[in-house]
Amino acid sequence: MKKNVIILTHGWTGSSAFTALIARAGYWPGDSTVEKVDYDTFENTELVTLNKQLLNEMGYQGDRDHDLMTETLVSELADRATSLDLQQYQSFIERLNQHQPWIWKDPRLTLTIRIWARLLDLDNIAFIILTRDDEQSWITSNQRRHIQSRNFTRKYNQGVTSTLRHFLQTHQQDFLEFQFEDLQLRPEATLSRLNEFLEISLSMDDLKAVYHKPLYEKSKGFKDKLEAFAIYLKNYRMRDGRQAC
Repeated sequence: MKKNVIILTHGWTGSSAFTALIARAGYWPGDSTVEKVDYDTFENTELVTLNKQLLNEMGYQGDRDHDLMTETLVSELADRATSLDLQQYQSFIERLNQHQPWIWKDPRLTLTIRIWARLLDLDNIAFIILTRDDEQSWITSNQRRHIQSRNFTRKYNQGVTSTLRHFLQTHQQDFLEFQFEDLQLRPEATLSRLNEFLEISLSMDDLKAVYHKPLYEKSKGFKDKLEAFAIYLKNYRMRDGRQAC
């Protein structure tokens, strides 16, 4: 049987496209997935709900989109969860395993994966870390009205990715790491790496069925950059989680 898949990411990385693509190889994303106004995130609705609940139960009162991630922060949260009753989460995994192979994707996993790891069979999971070119990420976040400076975007993304690598290395788990731009600019090579790692056979037709923008170029061009810069300047006081004065 194929291993289940967990995509670990800092967000704004095209992870919805990656998840939709892998799901075409027979991976189950859930009974329902979280849909935004303009796209389907392919995030298991119950997983997202439980992740939010888990963060509340751990007493996390920060702002996930604006807290710079460190090993100290994620380890402290994991320590707080040692006294939690995880039966509800265990039951979710048992129901999920009736639909193997399944796929998870939710940026909140950066903060919760260490708790889920106590309940999951990690050796039956294929892990993928997904990142994105810092400039492309900066453009996307500001267009989505998550006002960030370039420096914050770089530090935030690197912080999340560093903690995720540390988690997987600590648990001695192999993983594949991509940038979203790998799929856009080098689709054939990226599909080949995915197919080899997961032992599946995705094709360019599968990619074109879920990704409807032009290939062999980045999704955010010069006009997007100008728009993002204008949004950033207009909302400058709100950058990086600041409150307007």
